[in-house]
Amino acid sequence: MHELEATVVWFADLLQVIFEAASVLVVAAGGVAFVMALLARKASNASANARHVLARYLIVALELQLAADIIATATDPSLQEIGKLAAIALIRTFLNYFLVAEIRADKQAG
Repeated sequence: MHELEATVVWFADLLQVIFEAASVLVVAAGGVAFVMALLARKASNASANARHVLARYLIVALELQLAADIIATATDPSLQEIGKLAAIALIRTFLNYFLVAEIRADKQAG
């Protein structure tokens, strides 16, 4: 492996870890924001509002995880890794879609 290629792979690995760590931090922050939203609101729709807060954080975390997976696949583009990325991307896209749809439906109802 050439020195430049090794440097690019090292940098991509570092970026992957940064994106994964950011995703964990976003989920943790979402958990804290969820609890705070539950405690701050005494209204009957406090649960729905808190779920919306958590859903927004989860959407961002899913995007960060997908970015980390794309970076990992870019440095090891085997057919198996590409297939795994496609499956993960499909699952995360569906999760994102349904989270956004739930938020929109709740906002239209309320």
